[in-house]
Amino acid sequence: MKDHRYMLLDPMPVLWICLSFLFFQGTSGVNLGTTQRFDGLYNNLGNPTDGGSNQPLARNITTSYGDFTYMPSGQERPNPRSISNDLFKGDSAIASFYNRTALFAYFGQLVQREISDTDDVSCPVEILEIPVPRGDPDFDPESIGDKSMPYERIAYARSSGYSPNNPRKQINKASSYIDGSFVYGSSVVRTGYLREHNSGKLACEDNWGRYPKLNNIRLPFKTFPDWQQKLVNPEELWRLGDTHVYENPGILSLGVLFFRYHNYRADDIRKYNPSMSPDDIFERSRRWVIASLQKVIMYDWLPMLLNTSVPEYTGYRPAVQSKVTDLFDATAIKYIDTLIPSGIYQRTNNCQLLETHRLCNTYWIAKDVLFNSLNGAEETLLGLASQLAEGEDHIIVEDLRSKFYGPLFYSRHDSVVLNIMKGRDYGLPDYNTARREMGLDTITSWGDINPWLNATEPEVIERMRVIHNDNLDNIDIYVGGMMETTPQGPGELFSLIIMDQFLRLRDGDRFWFENRNNGIFSDDEIAEIMSITMYDIIVNTTTIMEDEIQQDVFTFSHSDPCSLPSLLNSSMLDACPAHKGYNFFAGSEIPYIIIWICIGVIPLACILVAYILAKCKRWRHQKRVKDAKEEKERKRILRRTLSSSVSDETKIHETQEWRGKDAAGRCVELHLTSKETLEVFSTEGTHLRTIKLLNMSVIKISISNNKGRNVFMIHVPKEYDLVLEFPSEVHRIQFGQSLTDYLGSYDTEFMVQEMSVKELYEMAMTKTKRNAQLEKFFKTVFAEAFKMDYDPTLDQVQLDMKKQTKEILQCELSKEEFAEALAVKADSDFVEHFFCLIDSDRNGYISFREFLNAVVLFSKGTCQDKLQTMFYMYDMDGSGVMTKKEICQMFRSLLELAQSNLESQEVEQLVESLSVQAGLEDKEHFRFEDFCQILSPQMDMLWNASIDWKGIKNCLPNDKSNHKAKGDSDVRQRTNSHQTSGSQSSTDSVHSPTARRSFTAVREKYTPVKAKIKMVKHFVENYRAHIFFLIMFFGIILGLAAERFYYYTVEREQSGLRKLMSYGISMTRGAAAAMSFTFSLLLLTMCRNTITFLRSTFLNFFIPFDSHVSFHKVVAWTALFFSAVHVIGYSFNFYSIATQPTRFLCIFDSIVFRAEALPTFTFWLFGNMTGFTGVLLVVVLCIMYVFATQTARRHIFNLFWLTHKLFIIMYVLVILHGASVIVQKPLFYAYLVGPAVLFTIDKMVSLSRKKVQISIVRAQNLPSDVTMLEFKRPSKFEYKSGQWVRIACLTQGKDEYHPFTLTSAPHEDTLKVHIRALGPWTWNIRQTFDAQTLKDNPLPKLYLDGPYGAGQQDWYQYEVSVLVGAGIGVTPYASILKDFVHMSSIRSMYKVKCQKLYFIWITGSQRHFEWLIDILREVEEIDTMGMVSIDIFITQFFQNFDLRTAMLYIFEEHFQKMTGGKSVFTGLKATTHFGRPQLNKIMNAVHRAHPQVKKVGVFSCGPPGVTKGVERACVDSSKMTKALFEHHYENF
Repeated sequence: MKDHRYMLLDPMPVLWICLSFLFFQGTSGVNLGTTQRFDGLYNNLGNPTDGGSNQPLARNITTSYGDFTYMPSGQERPNPRSISNDLFKGDSAIASFYNRTALFAYFGQLVQREISDTDDVSCPVEILEIPVPRGDPDFDPESIGDKSMPYERIAYARSSGYSPNNPRKQINKASSYIDGSFVYGSSVVRTGYLREHNSGKLACEDNWGRYPKLNNIRLPFKTFPDWQQKLVNPEELWRLGDTHVYENPGILSLGVLFFRYHNYRADDIRKYNPSMSPDDIFERSRRWVIASLQKVIMYDWLPMLLNTSVPEYTGYRPAVQSKVTDLFDATAIKYIDTLIPSGIYQRTNNCQLLETHRLCNTYWIAKDVLFNSLNGAEETLLGLASQLAEGEDHIIVEDLRSKFYGPLFYSRHDSVVLNIMKGRDYGLPDYNTARREMGLDTITSWGDINPWLNATEPEVIERMRVIHNDNLDNIDIYVGGMMETTPQGPGELFSLIIMDQFLRLRDGDRFWFENRNNGIFSDDEIAEIMSITMYDIIVNTTTIMEDEIQQDVFTFSHSDPCSLPSLLNSSMLDACPAHKGYNFFAGSEIPYIIIWICIGVIPLACILVAYILAKCKRWRHQKRVKDAKEEKERKRILRRTLSSSVSDETKIHETQEWRGKDAAGRCVELHLTSKETLEVFSTEGTHLRTIKLLNMSVIKISISNNKGRNVFMIHVPKEYDLVLEFPSEVHRIQFGQSLTDYLGSYDTEFMVQEMSVKELYEMAMTKTKRNAQLEKFFKTVFAEAFKMDYDPTLDQVQLDMKKQTKEILQCELSKEEFAEALAVKADSDFVEHFFCLIDSDRNGYISFREFLNAVVLFSKGTCQDKLQTMFYMYDMDGSGVMTKKEICQMFRSLLELAQSNLESQEVEQLVESLSVQAGLEDKEHFRFEDFCQILSPQMDMLWNASIDWKGIKNCLPNDKSNHKAKGDSDVRQRTNSHQTSGSQSSTDSVHSPTARRSFTAVREKYTPVKAKIKMVKHFVENYRAHIFFLIMFFGIILGLAAERFYYYTVEREQSGLRKLMSYGISMTRGAAAAMSFTFSLLLLTMCRNTITFLRSTFLNFFIPFDSHVSFHKVVAWTALFFSAVHVIGYSFNFYSIATQPTRFLCIFDSIVFRAEALPTFTFWLFGNMTGFTGVLLVVVLCIMYVFATQTARRHIFNLFWLTHKLFIIMYVLVILHGASVIVQKPLFYAYLVGPAVLFTIDKMVSLSRKKVQISIVRAQNLPSDVTMLEFKRPSKFEYKSGQWVRIACLTQGKDEYHPFTLTSAPHEDTLKVHIRALGPWTWNIRQTFDAQTLKDNPLPKLYLDGPYGAGQQDWYQYEVSVLVGAGIGVTPYASILKDFVHMSSIRSMYKVKCQKLYFIWITGSQRHFEWLIDILREVEEIDTMGMVSIDIFITQFFQNFDLRTAMLYIFEEHFQKMTGGKSVFTGLKATTHFGRPQLNKIMNAVHRAHPQVKKVGVFSCGPPGVTKGVERACVDSSKMTKALFEHHYENF
C-alpha cells in the first residue's frame, strides 16, 4: 500500500519557505511567526494561499469529469435516490458498537465545519435534476413518475473548468487548518463583530456570559426554512463564528460551549496578566481555544473515530500540502452521518430527562431549543453525553436520508443523494479507481467490499450488485466507502482518506500547538494542553458539575453518573413535516398587476394632463381674445345704432343658435328690419342669413316646454330652420313678444306649438340635414343631366338616382344656397344676375326643373348658347341689346369674384379696348352678334366653359366628342405668335413664349393607385442619400440589438442570466444597446450650428443635412420603440426573477443578498437604483414624447419646449440606471461622450447669441393674419437667403423659441420675419404688436438664435432653380428673390452658379399675402435683365376651368396688352393664372428652355399636399427628360 499520509509541495517553494523563515526570524527581533490570520493565509510562508479560506480543494486522485473538464462524472452510474432507498434505508435505533455518544457524533459535525465549508452553490446556479423513482414513498407518493430532486452544483474557482488541463476545482470557504474558524469565523471582519473590544472577550448578550450578543448587525448565516417553511429573522440569532451553527441543536450547543470557553480563557489570562491589553488577551485566549480544539480533535476524537492511534508529531513540515482534498470533503467525512441519531435528549443535572427533540423538526430553529430554558445549552450537552450515537453501519436515519432540510423551493431532501451527487459534481472517479490510486487493492468480488456485511446481511450486498448491474467499476466512492463500514468503524478506504487528511492538517500547520519552533507555547503549556479533554472544557465553561457528567464524554459507560436512556426510534418521535415547495411570488401578484397597470397608465395620464393644459391655455387665449374684442364691441354697438335698416332698438336680440347635435353653437344677433325680413348677424357683424318672413303664408313657431323653456324655433320652408337657445325663459318670451308684435304690424299669421326639447331638436331641419338633402338634390340633377354620359368611377350606391322621391322633386334652392354651391358670395352681382336668370317663375327659389335646365345648358350647350346665357344675364330689361355700361357692369361683377381691385375707369378702358379690337368702337348699344364679335378672339376659351359646383367635381364630365376634336382641350395654353429656336441661350430663351406656354392652370386628375406606384417606383432616385443613411441607421440599430441578443443567448449563457430569465434578458439587452445608440444620436441631430456649418462644406453633397429634423423624429420614434421593448421585456424578466430562490440571484454581483432575504417584485422595481431610475425614466420619456407630439406643439408649445429640457434629467437617469452594474458594465457613456461634447459646444454657441436682446425697429400687422417684424441685425450676424432663425419675445416668455424663415436679404441692414397667426403664441404676437395695443408703449425686445441652414438656401448651387411657394411657405423665397436680384444688379453673379430663377406662387387670393406683392414689385423693378420669371396661380373659387375663369382670362389678356404686361389682379408684370399649376408641363418647359442644363434645383415650401405634388412632377420630369430635377422641400 502506498504511503498517502503526505502530499508534498514542489522543491523550489520549499527552498523559498526556508529562506523566508530565516529572513523573518532575523528582522529587528520581530517574530512574525506568532501571528495567525483568521483566514488561514500565510500559514505556509512558501505558499501563502495553501490552506487558506476561499481556495480550491486539493486533489490526491485524478478527476474523471464527464467531458474531462467540468461535466459531472458517473453519468452511467445508478440513480442516487434508488441507491439511497436500496442500500441506506433500514432500521434506526441501533446503538454504537463502541458506545460512542451522540456528543461524539455531533462533535464530528463540528470538525467537519472547522476545516471545510463547501455548501455554497455555483454562480450561476447549475441544477442537476435527479429522477425520483416512481412510487417513492417520500417524494412521489402518488406514483406520478415525473418527479425529480434538484442538486445545486458546488461553487468553483472561476479560473478553472476551461480545459482538461485545467478541470473544475471546487472552493473551500473555510480555512483548512484547525484554527478555531468554527468559533471565530474565517475573516477578521466577522471576528471584529464577535469581539468585545474593551475586554478581549467575545461579546455577550447577558450579564452572566451565557450566550453571545444578538445579531442586530445582521451578520450572514446559512439559513434554510424551518419545518413551517419560514426563514428565521437573523437579528434574533446570536453572533457566532460558524455560518452553519444553527443547523441543529447539537452543533449549536457546541458553538455556545466554545464561545464560553474563549471567555473562560480570557478571564483566566486577565487574572494572571492584569496589564495585558484587550487585543493581546483576545489573541492569547484564541490561541488556547485553537490548541484545545487541535488536541481534542487530533488525539481524542480522531482515534475513537478510526479505532486506531495517531502517529506522533515529528514537527512542522512546510512541504506538506495542508489543503482539504475533494476526496475527503465529498466522501470520507460524510461517514459522520451514520452516527447521527434521529433525535436528541435534554436532561438536567440530576439526570432527569426532559423534552425529546426530533432532528427533522429542529433544523434551523436550534436556538429555540437551547433558549427554551435558562440552562438550555447545559441540558442539551448533558443529553448528548448521555445518549448513544447510531451504530457504525451503512444505515442513515430517515431524518437525514429522506427528511433532510432542503432549499426553500424544495423543502425536504436526501443527504445520501446529496453526498453521492457531490462526488459526481467533483468529478470523482469510481470506487475501484479511488482504491487503486490510494494504494489499496482493487475489489474483484462483491463480497470483498465488506466480508463482515456479506456474512451477516448478504441480501444488502446482493441489492448493491443488482442496482449496479453487476459492475464493480460503476460504484460511487461514497457508496463503496460507506458499504465498507463495520462495527469497528469506517472501512479501509475512508480510514485511509481521513487519517491522511488530518495528518497533513497537523504536520503542515506552522501554528500547531506542538510546534515548539513557532514560539507560541512553552513545554509546560504544551503539556497542559495535552491534558485538556472535552470534559474539562464542558465543566469549566458551564454550570455542569464534575460529578454530573462522565469523564469521557465521547463514550458512554455504565459507571457514568446517569443511566443510559432508550435509543430513539422514528416511531417514538413526532412525525416529520411533509415535503412541499414554496411560492416565491406569493404576495406579489396584486402589486405586480397594479404597478404595471400604473406604468401603462403613465402615457395616458400625460396625455390627459397635456389635454387639460391645452384646454387651460386655450381658455386663457380665448379670454385674451375676448378682452381684445371688447373694444370692437363698441364699434358693433355703434354700427347697430346707425343701421338704417333697423326700425328701433327693441327689435335687436342677442342669443345663441343651435346648429345640430354634433355642431358647435354660435352667438348671433337677430334684426327685425323694416324690409320685412329677419336678418341674422354674427356678434362680429358678419351677415349670416336673411329670412323673408312675409313670404311665408303662416309662420310656424315651436317653443320648448321643459328644461328651462328657453328654446325657440322658426320653421323656414325650403330652407333650414332657425333654432335659438336663449339664456333664460324671460329672454325667450321677450323675443317671442317682439316677433309677434312685429308680425302683427304686417298682419302676418303665425302658429305657436309647445313640445319637449328632445322632440323640437329631432323635428328641426338643421343645416346638416339640409345639406344632405341638397347633396341628394344635386346628384339627382346631374345624374338626370348626364344619364347618357355616365361616369362609371362614381359610387354606384351613393348615386343611385333612379329612386327619385317627392322630397327631391319638391326641393328648391335659395339664393344663399345657390351662391354656396358656386363658392361665391350671395350678395355678389354675378349671383344676383345668374340667380334671376335661372329663377324663371320669380318666386325667389330655384326648382328642380329650373336647375336641371341650367345644368344641361352649361354642360352640353354650344358656345353660342353659353354666350347667349351670359348676354341675357346682364340684359337687364330683356330688350336684346346691351349698352357699354351694362357690359362694364358684367366685367366688374366677374372681377369682383376674383377680388380684383381694378378701378371703374380701368374697366371702362378695358371694354373700350375690346370694342376697338372688334371694330365696334363707335357703337353704344350691342346686340348679341356684336357681343360675340367682341369675344371672338377668345372663342376657344369658352368652348368647354362650365360652371364649377363646389363639392361636385366629378359630376360634370366633358363631351367626349370635344375631347377628340380639340385634343388636350382642358388645358389652357397661352399661345403667342412668336417662336423660339433651340439655339437660343438660356438667358434669352427665358423670354421665349415657347418657354412659357406650358405654364398652365388646370386641375389635373390623378388616379391614386397610379400616383402611388409612380411615387414608389422613383422614390429611390429622389431620396438616394436619405435611403442610404436610413438603411445604415437601421442597420446599425439592428446590428447592435442582434449582437447583444446573440451575446446573452450564446456567448454569455454560462452567466446564468438566460437560464434565469429565458430570452427576456437577450431581448432587453438588445433593446438597451439600441436605446443607447439612438438616445446618443438624438443629440447629434440637434446640433443646429454644426449642421448649418457642414451644409456649406462638400459633405452636403453626400449627407442630407436638410432632413435633420425629420431624422431626429425617426431616431426618437426608434428610441421609443426600443424603450417600449425594454420595458415590456423587463415586465417578464422581473416576474422570472421574483419567482427564483435568493441563491439563484448570485449572478447579480453588484447586489448582495442576505441568506434570509426574499427579494420581491417591488424590490426589483423600487428597492434598487436600477429599478427606481428605470421607473423615473419611463415617466420622463412619457412626458417628453407626449408633449412633443404635433398636437401638443401646436397648442402648448411652451410646455413642449419646457418638457424637452428634461433630456438632461433623462441622460442623467440613463447613466445612473446602468451605474449599478447589475447585468453588465455600463456602455451608455461610450455612445454618449462624443455626441454630448459636440452638443455642448454647439449649445454654447447658441447661448452666446441667444441672451442678447434685439430691438425691434418696426412692426406691422398685415392682412391675412400676418405680422411683419423688422429688427436690428446683430453685429457679425452672417446668413444666407433661405435660412431661418429662432426668436423669443420677452412678453411671451424669454425661453419660448419659435422658428421663422428670414424674409430679408443678406445685404440688408435689418432682419425681417413674417409671422402668420395660427397658434396661441403667434396670435399673441399679433395682438402684442397691434397698434391699438401698443399705443405709445415701446416695442418689446426679442431674443435671437440662429441662423440655421435649410434646404432652400442651396438655390444658388444650380444653374436653373425653380421656387414653388404655397401659402405662408413663400417666406423663404422673399429673401431669395431679393438676394438674387440684388446680386444681379451689382453684377455679382460670379458669386453664384444660378443664372435663372423661376418663382411659382400658389395662393388662394393675391390679397392673402399682399406684403409679398410689394416685394415682387420691387424685384420686377430691379430685374431689368429678366433673370427672374414669376407666375402666380390664384386657386380660390377656380377649382375647375369654368365659365367665370374663361371670362377672367379674357380680361387678364386684354388688360396686360393695354398696360404693357401689368396684371389686372396683382398689378405685377408677372403672369396670373386661375387654378392650380400643371407642374409636369412646367418642368418640361423649363427643360426645353434650358436644354444644356443637366441638373435643375426645385425648391418647394408649403403644405404637404403641395410639396408632394412637386415631388411627383420632379420624378416624372426626371424620367421623361434628360435633366435631373432635384427636389428640396419644407412643410409647415
